[in-house]
Amino acid sequence: MRHRQYPVGMIFIFSSPRSGSTWIAKAFDSHPDTLYLHEPDIVDRGADLLPHWFVGDDVSGCGDRAQQYLSRLLRNRNLRTVGTKPFFHKNYRSDAAGKMRAGLIYAGKGLERAGLTALSGQIDIPDMAREGFSPRLVMKSVSALGRIEALATSAVPISAILLLRNPCAYVHSYLRGNRMGMMRAPGPMGRLLQTRSARRLNANAALDRTNDPVERLAWGWLLANCEANDAIEQTGGIVIKYEDVASSPEAELRKLFSHLGLDWPDSTAQFLKASSGSEGSYYSLTRDSMVAISRWKQEMPSAQVEKVKDIVSRAPIGQQYFA
Repeated sequence: MRHRQYPVGMIFIFSSPRSGSTWIAKAFDSHPDTLYLHEPDIVDRGADLLPHWFVGDDVSGCGDRAQQYLSRLLRNRNLRTVGTKPFFHKNYRSDAAGKMRAGLIYAGKGLERAGLTALSGQIDIPDMAREGFSPRLVMKSVSALGRIEALATSAVPISAILLLRNPCAYVHSYLRGNRMGMMRAPGPMGRLLQTRSARRLNANAALDRTNDPVERLAWGWLLANCEANDAIEQTGGIVIKYEDVASSPEAELRKLFSHLGLDWPDSTAQFLKASSGSEGSYYSLTRDSMVAISRWKQEMPSAQVEKVKDIVSRAPIGQQYFA
């Protein structure tokens, strides 16, 4: 199915996993003039066009391939990409069309639950947008930190946002998910260990000496976010901290929306209110902000905190959390 080509100026949120990116992305989705695509690069990895991590300066000369990949992601309407609840009213879609679209998503999810994933994976969900209406596209990824420079300098203009979360909170959340069977044990880092950041910080020598999951996760956070932050600085993107947004959601998101040319709708204020006040399940959008910010402080052994601190403090992006 062919989908309408919307005007560019897309908002792209980049982060590590377990950084609160889905909650912040759904706050953008709650705006009645946006169209949100949830991690389309999980469905389409784009390995035929771009590496996940660039080695040296080989990012130059990949503009055409980055543009091709972004264009593919923008056309993705897979169930996983557009089926993340809650669903919101949109100005560019009638209420009847919104209900019909939600029904298609629920039907596709039903096929998944019935084990018919080969069939459900072929379903595209139409936007059902009225003629003459052009929603602002919002996309987020937890897999593209190494691709920011390539994507941000392609011919498809994007407003890039890098979301950072305290490295101790990230490590603690990842390990908690692993104990719950929700997250795999940290695996090999592959090309991330060949990046400029890895060479500058002598990461290979340090990782050769350890199989400690805390240390490997801390190194992964440091190297990935060093690469991403360097790209954001070079391309004029925005860096936000999860802890700042969780502490003052409306104030921080109002500033971010304004910076990106979005007004502040009642629907976003309502979403923030509905998603706050109680702690939900591991992947839930419902959160007690104080628990989300400080859980690691109560539960993470001090020896693990020191390991994380020792590793991430090797670069300014990590030092800021332990100043």
